[in-house]
Formats: sequence, structure tokens, C-alpha cells
Amino acid sequence: MVKVEVTFRRFESGDADDVWHLHRSASEAVGVRGPEGMWEDDLRNIEEAYIASGGDFVVAHIGPQLAAMGGLKRVDDDVAELKRMRVDPGFQRRGLGRRILSELESRAVALGFKWIKLDTTKIQVGAQRIYERAGYIRRGEGMLHGYAVIFYEKRLTGQA
Repeated sequence: MVKVEVTFRRFESGDADDVWHLHRSASEAVGVRGPEGMWEDDLRNIEEAYIASGGDFVVAHIGPQLAAMGGLKRVDDDVAELKRMRVDPGFQRRGLGRRILSELESRAVALGFKWIKLDTTKIQVGAQRIYERAGYIRRGEGMLHGYAVIFYEKRLTGQA
């Protein structure tokens, strides 16, 4: 398999429309689609919801195209919540999910977080595999926005 050249960088305001489109297309591709609403407001103001609050939001480009993204939302000084990790359906099954996850974990360590928590729907089996292979531990199940979800967490290496 040829390794694709991927450029990772922090979200910039000019990325907003591409991020919204990737969120919608990747969610619909796996059968997760809620009504537009407050549960998506973080994507309408990424700089405030993620970056200014002490987290980060990363975009990954292959050439000029936004191929993947993900955010770290600060919960407290020790914990970040991984949110909005998406891979463009046209780039899935090429290791890009693992690569964006690794980038987000590195940024979490650099920001001083000791733990990452996240949730994913039960129907997103591919996402579950990525998280579990990366060392995330299932911590429970529940319902969010009408979907059955699994809650995960991981202690970041290199943190006391």
C-alpha cells in the first residue's frame, strides 16, 4: 500500500465550510445523521469551542482536499474529550483514521492532558476498532442524541 502524503495543521477560519461538509458526508456514510441543531453548534464556532477553550482542532489535507479532521475539547486540566473525528468516505480504509487519532493524541500530550475520553455510536464498528487498537478502554454505554453509544477513555503515555 502506498503511503499517502498527508498534511496536518490546526483549523483556520477558512476551513469552516469544508469541515461542515466533511462532518455531514462522513456521518451520513456510516448512517449517523441527526437533525441539525444545538448538538452541532461546536462546528459553527470551532475556534471558540475547541481552540480558545484550551483544546485544539486538527485538519488533515491530501493535496488541496480536506480528508480528515478531529477536535480536542478541554474538559478540565487533565482531561480532553475527543470530538468530531471524521475521515472523508473517499479516503477511508487507508489508515487515515489512525493517523489523525495519533496526531490528536500528540497534541493532547503537548497541551498537558493526561486522559482522553470519547464516545462513538455502536453502529460505527470501524471507529470502535480504531480506538480499541489504539488502547482505548470501554467505560460504559448509553444514549446520546438518539443513538446507542460506547464511552471510551485512555491514559496518555508520558503523563504522570
